[in-house]
Amino acid sequence: MGLKVIYLEIAVQDLRSIYDYIAQDSKKYAQLEVRKIRSFINSLKEYPLKGRPYNVRKSIQIRSINFRNYIIFYSVTEIRINVLSIHHHSRLTANNPIFKDVD
Repeated sequence: MGLKVIYLEIAVQDLRSIYDYIAQDSKKYAQLEVRKIRSFINSLKEYPLKGRPYNVRKSIQIRSINFRNYIIFYSVTEIRINVLSIHHHSRLTANNPIFKDVD
């Protein structure tokens, strides 16, 4: 499939936060972790519906998939995968900004 992966602003901030947290101990491992997350997300190009349906937000089907200590929330269109958030599993999902103002 020729799907393109798009990281929305919250997902970019999530990756930056993951990097910053791990980089307190090791920049090398912070880079490695972010690289692994991005690589996993890119693998969704082959099987975009691999994740399970999670929620409907403003008529958009949100899917979720677990990777290591993270839950990746994304949506799929005919041409792209929108990465909405990369959420650490120990945090409350209800506090995730992508679920604010759900219709």
